[in-house]
Amino acid sequence: MTTDLDDLNVDALKDLGRVQQVEGHNDMTRDELLDALDGPVDDDLAKWLGKSRQEIYDAAGDAGIEGRKDMQKSELLRALAKSG
Repeated sequence: MTTDLDDLNVDALKDLGRVQQVEGHNDMTRDELLDALDGPVDDDLAKWLGKSRQEIYDAAGDAGIEGRKDMQKSELLRALAKSG
């Protein structure tokens, strides 16, 4: 399944911008982010978007992701999506 980009809040869109390596994603308006992003997003990734770094880090620990202390948030998001 997939989630439509229009259904994501701004924090989730910024996280997706980080994952997709969209330059300036933190300073873009919601409409600019929507225009810059490819959509839709897989539900495995969408459920993690918009959460704090601490929540993502804790979830990565629960999922048994190795080396999470050295990973950027975007890397953690991708790893969590792959882990299901």
